[in-house]
Formats: sequence, structure tokens, C-alpha cells
Amino acid sequence: MTHKELPDWEKFYQEGLGFHTTVLGSLKRPDIFSPSLVQNVAAMSIEKYFMAIFMSHGTLPKNHTMADFLEEAENLFPIDPELQETLLYMDSLQQICSVEKFKITAPKAADVPRFVSAVNQVASLAEKLCPVGG
Repeated sequence: MTHKELPDWEKFYQEGLGFHTTVLGSLKRPDIFSPSLVQNVAAMSIEKYFMAIFMSHGTLPKNHTMADFLEEAENLFPIDPELQETLLYMDSLQQICSVEKFKITAPKAADVPRFVSAVNQVASLAEKLCPVGG
């Protein structure tokens, strides 16, 4: 561990891998994994991977929305515009941070490949940006 790393970032990386494995497995069981469930598991994987990246670089995001992760990432590494768009779309489906403006929109089956792609892309970032690839 370097002097900048925050402890336990590896745990977040491993948790990201676990959720990622579940997301990939969900593709074989669409009768069990609704688009909403895939979205939520994908979001957990993405959150864990981002936390591993940030913590391994000695920083933490202000909050844990996809927009917050993107804002923090701007200070560390570039994010593909298509990935940015997908992550912000995921945020738009679940606006749950405010009691007054609470809103959940169910994703469509057509959104599932987009969620899987986002997890794969963030996993790739984590592999590249975390020391010794996680």
C-alpha cells in the first residue's frame, strides 16, 4: 500500500467483482433477473469498482450517485462519453436522494445490455487504475 491509498480499497474491488459476476450471470436467467434487478446489481458493481479506484488513489467521492462518481473521476481519469451517458441515465431512473422528489422509473429489457456494458467498462477502468490490477 502506498502512502496515498486508503485502507480496504481491495475489499471494494472484490465486491465489485462479485456483483459483476452476478450481472453477467443474470443474462442467462432473464426470468429471474428483471431489468430493474439487473440495473440495481449493476449499480452496486459500478459503485464498488469506483470506490476501489478512488480509495486506491487516496480520495473519496462526495456522494454515491453516478453523477458524483463522474464528477470525482474528472479529477483522476477520462471517462468515455457513452459511459457517462449511461451512468447519468441510470441515475435518472432512480431519483431517490430527496424525499420531496423521490422517483423510480423502471428500466426496459432493452436497457439491460447498456447496464452490462457500463459494468464491463467500469471494471476495465478499475483493472487499469487500481494498483496491480486489483
